[in-house]
Amino acid sequence: MEKLIVDEVSKENIPKDFLCEVYSPASRLAEFYVKVRSTHLDKLANTLLKNNIVELYGFQYLDSEKSEIVKGFVTDLSGSSGGLADIVKAIEGTEGVLEVRASDNVLNGLIIDELFFPLTVGGERSFTLRVDSFGAILKRLYEKFGTGAAVILYEMGLGMGESKFKDVMSKYQADKQASLRIILAERAAKGWCIAKIEEFNSKGAIIVARELFECISFKNSQSKSASQLFRGYLAGISQQLYGKNVIVAETECIAKGDDVCRFIIQVVK
Repeated sequence: MEKLIVDEVSKENIPKDFLCEVYSPASRLAEFYVKVRSTHLDKLANTLLKNNIVELYGFQYLDSEKSEIVKGFVTDLSGSSGGLADIVKAIEGTEGVLEVRASDNVLNGLIIDELFFPLTVGGERSFTLRVDSFGAILKRLYEKFGTGAAVILYEMGLGMGESKFKDVMSKYQADKQASLRIILAERAAKGWCIAKIEEFNSKGAIIVARELFECISFKNSQSKSASQLFRGYLAGISQQLYGKNVIVAETECIAKGDDVCRFIIQVVK
């Protein structure tokens, strides 16, 4: 196999969080949804500043066709003299603001995002599952079904990989190799792992995954490699990529003490 130049990756991961909840018992919390013309974002910022509203957490995105920005953010209103209704009125009166919604539904110092639903990632409806919860699911599956659980997980991953590859090629009009790179890059963006192509040619590939979600719950506790779902996922992708059956083996795994999870993909002649 030919060696590829792999981008240097920082040893220290930079975590990414999204707006879900904020716990701050000492603050007067409120959540806002604001739609504002993109040319007037500074006006909104000035209104928040004048009312001593501190943004703790949030997101924003631009609808370029409409030249509108949607902002979702949780704030601390402790420094503001007005109530929530007064603040909403002030924001509504800001030049360029098109729509405002707000919530101060706080329980024991905790505010949970109830203004935004459904959750989408890359424009696709999604849901989140804690890595610990997924680990508990895996452990339960193996307790109940033994080696049969591995087969179930592999087949699930196989179907997911095949479907994903077709979707990416269609959505981005990408060729097969570009589709592979897009899919692997998305694994980091979506919290699965940091996956890189170490080697690639017509006979197969080597994929290295750091911090693979499937194996973290078993880290340093197994005598064998633990990945079945992601191994199947790579098989599904690879079969679409090569147009042939493949064999995927996880030769290194964090579950058995290795630094990374390494997958060898071989095209079946």
